[in-house]
Amino acid sequence: MDEVLTIGQLAQRAGISVSAIRFYEQKGLIDGPPRNRSGYRTYPLKMIEQVRFIKNCRDLGFPLRSVTELLKLCYPEGDEIECAMVQERIQRQHELVLKQFEELNRRRAKLERLLEACPCEGGWPEECDFIRIMLD
Repeated sequence: MDEVLTIGQLAQRAGISVSAIRFYEQKGLIDGPPRNRSGYRTYPLKMIEQVRFIKNCRDLGFPLRSVTELLKLCYPEGDEIECAMVQERIQRQHELVLKQFEELNRRRAKLERLLEACPCEGGWPEECDFIRIMLD
């Protein structure tokens, strides 16, 4: 008989929480498992790989819809992975991350300017560097 895992064992071996596994099931990313005679859910060992795949996609910022698509592309019903489509999804996510990185750098630079501007010497708001920078 193939080895099976409880939800807690699966969570531990995949490096995520039990609630994350339940969330993946609720969102249809993984199938709900059968229950054994005692009523416990039992997961096949191969589910560890799929859960890790989902976790890594989420860690890279892929939205749930993209994770669903990537699962279908990388774990197809047939034997062939649709590499061009996978590559296109990765490229889109890469571009999004670059835009987020640029935005974070803009925020960091503004915060550094604000740190240099404070504390204010007092006076009128027009003379306060903090307010001037915040209005930029």
